Amino acid sequence: MQARRTVEALAHETSSRSVQSLAAVAESALSGASAPPLWIDARDAAAPSYGDRVFGNSVAGLADLQRLKRFSLRPVTGAIRLVVGADRQLAVGAIGQAQGGNGELLVAANRELAAGDREDATGRLAAAMHSYAEAWEHAFNALAQLVAGEATTVPPSALAAAAQEALGSRKIALAGPILHPSQQPLMLDAKPEIFFAGSEACPFCAVQRWGLIVALGQFGTFSNLHLMQSATTEPPVVRSFTFYGSSYQSPYISFEPVEVLSNVPHGYGFAHLQRLSPFERALLGRFDPPQQTPFIDVANRFTRVDSTVQPGLVAGMSWTQIASSLTRPASVPAQAIAGEAEVLTAELCEATNGNPDSVCSAAVVKQYEAALPLLNGNGGGCPITAMRTAATRERAQPPPAGLARCRTG
Repeated sequence: MQARRTVEALAHETSSRSVQSLAAVAESALSGASAPPLWIDARDAAAPSYGDRVFGNSVAGLADLQRLKRFSLRPVTGAIRLVVGADRQLAVGAIGQAQGGNGELLVAANRELAAGDREDATGRLAAAMHSYAEAWEHAFNALAQLVAGEATTVPPSALAAAAQEALGSRKIALAGPILHPSQQPLMLDAKPEIFFAGSEACPFCAVQRWGLIVALGQFGTFSNLHLMQSATTEPPVVRSFTFYGSSYQSPYISFEPVEVLSNVPHGYGFAHLQRLSPFERALLGRFDPPQQTPFIDVANRFTRVDSTVQPGLVAGMSWTQIASSLTRPASVPAQAIAGEAEVLTAELCEATNGNPDSVCSAAVVKQYEAALPLLNGNGGGCPITAMRTAATRERAQPPPAGLARCRTG
C-alpha cells in the first residue's frame, strides 16, 4: 500500500504522459496485490491458493516500477524496495508460524528464502520474489500439517476438561442438533454417513470445522487438510481449514464434505467450488429448506443448520494460537471447540452404537449424549437470504452486507 501511494503521488506530480501512463499501470498492479480480500490483516496474506495472488500481482507491479526507473525518478527505487520487502516479510512470517512443523518443508522454505535474498542482492528482483513466493508456499504446507496434527490429536483429558467447562457455560452457549429418531439411516459404504455442506467464506462454517476435525479425529484419519480463513472483508474473520481436496478414512463412519463456495470473491458473492449431488440437494431440501450453512447431517439421526458456537469465540486468532489453545482447557477457544467436538462425538457414538468403545465410553461423552436434547445456545449460521430477489436484480444491487458469504445456492 505504501508503494502504491508512492506511485499514485508520482503520477500526480509529473507532467510526463509516459510517466503517468506507466505509473497508472503500476498502481493498478499494486492495488491488486494489496486488495483487502487477499489480506487477513496488515501482516498476513490469505492462505494459499488464493493468497498467492499477492505475489503474482506484486511481481507485475515490480515490472512496471522497473520500467519507471528508466526515468531516474528517485521515489521509484523506494517503492521497489517496499514491494520486494513486503513479499519477503510474508515468507518470513509464514516460516515463523510453521516452526515445529514438517522439517523437510521448513528446510525447503528457508532454502527458497536464502535464494531470494541472493537474487535480490544481485539485482534479479523478479526471481527473488518468485523465490519468496515458493518459501511462503512451503511454509504454509508445513503450517497446515502442524495445525492439522494438533487438532486431530488433542489429548483426551484436555478435551474432556474443556468440554465439561463448556457444557452449561453461558459464554460458550452450545447449540444442540435437531433429533430425528424415526428417519431412515443415512449410510455410505455400510457405515453411518456424516454429510457437511459449507462455504469457505462463512465464519460460522469456519468455527464449525474446528469441532468437526477434532471430533472426527477420534474416529479416523484425515489427509491433505489445507488452511483457509473466512471472508477477510466481512468480520469476524476466523482462521480454519477447508475440506476441499481432503480425504478421510475410518472403520466406523463415512464423512462426505462439500465446500459449495470458495472464499474467492465473484460478483456479489463468492466463486462456486464444489457441486452438490442431486441426493445431497434433496437432503438440504428435507432438513435445511433455507439452505443455510453450515449444514451437518449425522446419519439422518441428527441435523444442524448452523454452527454450534459463535465464531467470535475464536475470531482474530492465528491458526497456531487456536491449535495450541486446545491443550489449555481453561481457555475460551479450547472450550468452544471442545464443546463443538463433544456434541458431534455424542451424535457419532449414537450413530455407531457406541463404537469405538475407547471414545464412546468416556464419561464426558455420556454427559453430552444426555444433554443433546437440551442444548439451546446461540450458535449461528449464514442464511440464504443473500439470494437476490427479482427486484434487487432489476436494480443491480448487491445482497445485504454479510450475507453473500453464506450462500449454498
